[in-house]
Amino acid sequence: MIACVTLTVDNLSELHDVGPEGYKILWTLVAILAPLVVYLLWKKISWRKLFQVKTYREQSFGNTELSISLNGEPEFKPIVLYLKMTNHSGHTKDIKAPVIVFKRWRSSRKFRIRKVNESEIYPLLLDPNQSHELTIHLEPFYRQEPILRTATRVRMEVEEVRGSERLRSRFVRLKWI
Repeated sequence: MIACVTLTVDNLSELHDVGPEGYKILWTLVAILAPLVVYLLWKKISWRKLFQVKTYREQSFGNTELSISLNGEPEFKPIVLYLKMTNHSGHTKDIKAPVIVFKRWRSSRKFRIRKVNESEIYPLLLDPNQSHELTIHLEPFYRQEPILRTATRVRMEVEEVRGSERLRSRFVRLKWI
């Protein structure tokens, strides 16, 4: 009888010693938390905005008297940039030479465009409701400074001669990494 009680106690202790297996709990937590993390990252990063084709917008400052737009040709890895400045005000605007900004992570290089086709046109007077278009080839910049080939984004900055505010265009993506 003692042997039966001992066997019963041993069997009961084996039944009560069954604990949770660690990897099953881990996979259960991962299965519960993974959709939540993916959802939060989707909202934070907004991958849809990252991969959608963007149409250009004109950005403006002040009372929308002067606007600037920058587009690249082709859309991915552009070799030519098109800058368009438009005066929406009722009086002439005196514009300084535009600055092209190449960016990679936190570093940036700025170049002032002083000449167009070997002639100095800046400072430029823009009459009311007039626009000025500038075509910028990136290859001369790359030949002058080979490190610029590592830049991932480029933008243009334009400033009035008498103004303290600088108008910045949107970034045009040169490459992803």
